[in-house]
Amino acid sequence: MAASEPSPRRGASSSDDALPPERGSLHPAPAGASVPDGTSVAAGREASGSGIRKVLNRTFESLHNRQFLFLWLGMLTGMTGTQMQFFARGILAYDITGQNFLLTGVVGVGFAPSMLIGSIIAPAVTNRVDGRNLIQVVQAGQVVLAGSIAVLLVADILIWQHLLAASIIQGALFAFMMPARQVMIPKMVGRDLMSNAMSLNSAAMSLTAMVAPAVGGVLYAVFGPEGVYIAVAGLNILAVVFTGMIRKFPPDPNAPRRSVLGSWVEGFRHVAARRILLQVMIFSGIAALLTMPFRMMLPPIAINIYGASEVQTGLLVGVVGVGSLIGALGIANLRRGQRRGLILLVTSVVSGVSFVVFAGLPVYWIGLVLMIPIGFAEVGRFALGQALTMELTDDEHRAHVASLFMMSFSIVALGMLPLGIAMDAYGAEATMFGLGGLLLVSSILFIGTMKGLRRFG
Repeated sequence: MAASEPSPRRGASSSDDALPPERGSLHPAPAGASVPDGTSVAAGREASGSGIRKVLNRTFESLHNRQFLFLWLGMLTGMTGTQMQFFARGILAYDITGQNFLLTGVVGVGFAPSMLIGSIIAPAVTNRVDGRNLIQVVQAGQVVLAGSIAVLLVADILIWQHLLAASIIQGALFAFMMPARQVMIPKMVGRDLMSNAMSLNSAAMSLTAMVAPAVGGVLYAVFGPEGVYIAVAGLNILAVVFTGMIRKFPPDPNAPRRSVLGSWVEGFRHVAARRILLQVMIFSGIAALLTMPFRMMLPPIAINIYGASEVQTGLLVGVVGVGSLIGALGIANLRRGQRRGLILLVTSVVSGVSFVVFAGLPVYWIGLVLMIPIGFAEVGRFALGQALTMELTDDEHRAHVASLFMMSFSIVALGMLPLGIAMDAYGAEATMFGLGGLLLVSSILFIGTMKGLRRFG
């Protein structure tokens, strides 16, 4: 994996596939130079010592940057709370609605419309306000949201419509937070470490996906759902503290000031003019549409197929995080010139095969093992796709492309509705088998037709 890095133009088949020029803060600093937060680049890239030490230094290189470290810690604590909330909401909605897949799916996709609308507005906002302050406002909103659900649970007046409202508000919050993070990361670590930083972000998300559902399952069983939501609020308070320790990231005063409509027209024009970037976006959106609903519906699926308890369901979801963590750390070692496009495309093949086996052999311990390749492929697709889109985009358009990624997730969430309908009509096993087959067919088509992405390093 540690091949020597080629020149930046290697692998570009045409001018529109070439990487965007490096600008401003994205110029890599020379060896030994100090970055704005005082971190020595040479120290961050030191790879002396044993082979294991070299691998670890390469894998966690971006965390030597103090600004990124605190942003990462804030995301780690916040996402731990989010994963616990998703887990608890899935089981709670399934119980409240009388174990109805369709209504559970409605609650699950509640965030999609608001995320879609928020993603349309987010680029204009992100380019006009301080990035750190925007993230802080969103994290504070998460505290209020989790605390409100906890109060309703303690008062014993919670209904499924409350969970739907919380899902809608959460979608709007996420629409603004994720683009703000993606714009700040390249400014912190530089272009050469962008893929590494994005992968470490995904590794943190994978770690939370591995630990949070299992912890959430225990909290749910011992203290009830209100205990889970109280813990979620506390974790988001920690996220506010960590994010408050980074410097401000004010908007570029020289950046063009466009209307919401004008900024989106320019954003779409930017993506359409770059063939490989367009292929990454299309592949990531369609692959996520066929895979993410399973992840979001996994708690009720586990209860339906295996009759799993809260703890067993939490363990199943947590093992997805094990595979995700392995995948994220592997992606963090990738650099330019290492066939990253092909690796991205192959992730959907891994997911398709895993879904088919999952449906064909409905045994709990087999499902537990299959969660590893499912998580591995999911984070590989997310982390690598996100890193490539940011790398292939210049500073001016980065917020738009990040919002396009968020819009794809809001559309993906809508896939939970037909999934819920199909499961109610045909059962979870038959539906998952068909979904896996569809994913395999689409994967073969993508690998065969997206030659530019397949060859991109």
